Amino acid sequence: MGTLKKFSSQMDEKVFRQLKSLSAESNEEISTLLTEAVMDLIQKKSLRPAYRKAADEVFTQFDEALSELAK
Repeated sequence: MGTLKKFSSQMDEKVFRQLKSLSAESNEEISTLLTEAVMDLIQKKSLRPAYRKAADEVFTQFDEALSELAK
């Protein structure tokens, strides 16, 4: 990656508790998890609209199966 840049933000308290829990469980820094999440968001938002629509339809159609696989 590149140079780290400090910044400040806010998030819902419940979401932050979940993030802290995930950080402890995965033995990863919160900043690492946030960077990964933001990179995923940037990639998702950068996808062409037609592809994004098709992907959303597939994820909706197979939501239950994907949730089970993620456990």
